[in-house]
Amino acid sequence: MDPRLERVLFVHAHPDDETLSTGAAIATVAAGGGDPVVVTFTLGERGEVREERLVDVEHVGVGEVRRAELEGALRALGARGRRIHGWDDSGMAWHASGIAGAAPDAPPTSMSKADPDDLADALGVVIEEVDPTSIVTYDVDGGYGHPDHVAAHHAAVIAARRYDLPLYVRSKRAGDVAFPLAPVRDRVVAALGEHRSQLTVEGDDVLHVGGQRRALDEVEHYTLIETRPRRRIRWGLRVGTLLAGAIVGTVGTFSHQQVPWGIALSLLAALGLIVGVRAASGSRQLTFAAVLGVLGVVALVAIDPLGRGAFGTERAIVPANLPGWLWTIVPAVASFVALAWPDAEAMRRIRMASTTATEGDRK
Repeated sequence: MDPRLERVLFVHAHPDDETLSTGAAIATVAAGGGDPVVVTFTLGERGEVREERLVDVEHVGVGEVRRAELEGALRALGARGRRIHGWDDSGMAWHASGIAGAAPDAPPTSMSKADPDDLADALGVVIEEVDPTSIVTYDVDGGYGHPDHVAAHHAAVIAARRYDLPLYVRSKRAGDVAFPLAPVRDRVVAALGEHRSQLTVEGDDVLHVGGQRRALDEVEHYTLIETRPRRRIRWGLRVGTLLAGAIVGTVGTFSHQQVPWGIALSLLAALGLIVGVRAASGSRQLTFAAVLGVLGVVALVAIDPLGRGAFGTERAIVPANLPGWLWTIVPAVASFVALAWPDAEAMRRIRMASTTATEGDRK
């Protein structure tokens, strides 16, 4: 088996996308002994529903009906599932150009209005848990322009770059990898049959709830758009960040006694580097490199446990005065906070738990 197919993360916006867009690939990976994992950003809460499922929708809602359908489809395909919380389905409206767009009344929490970096942060939590060997998602236009699909594509691109993972996207013509439907047709048709609120399978065609009819793809084509950087590049980033931290730590250590600008600029540079690396990259490894550089200088040069002064001299570079204590303590506290700060997905779950508790108290 291609080692990139050992554990594949399929990134999708709604239930049924996984089977309609990547069903043959998921089933093929599973049949070959691989571990396909499907992550879904929303439950397609604003999707239309076929008449035969309206009774179920009235009881539990569209989202819960589609969640159950997704679970059934994943079992049929042989995949595991993960759900990202915090965003809602944008709905869909067809533009005059023939491209799909978000519904005019899409809520503020919809994927189409989300910051791509926030989506990538949440996706990163799943990547760290699953540890995939590659990622698969929609192409840049989301297949047919659906804004949630486009948002998922951009999030996957950002996450693939952060985690140095190969990223494959569906393509309309032959690309780098192809998965024929025939060997796994039974699995894919069974998975499509689970999405009864959204479609029916009629022979070789899929009939959607909106009346659109589309033939099953006999072959799914994928194009590699993100290749895994070489190991030396990854280590180069870490070493570069470590050196940047060491430079900031050294300059700050020798200039922080100049009040007020010396200590102010020293702290600003140290905090900017540590917090900036964490915020920009979302990587604790790079953040730790910055922290090690800054605090390593303070530990090696500035701390004077024997009271002799730096390097055996009679003068302490970081004396026990206010600027000295600030330079010693503030970067250390900022480092702890930056490394321990919850990621975007954890923050969303905290907010959701708080909202649920508040609503429960009101009832």
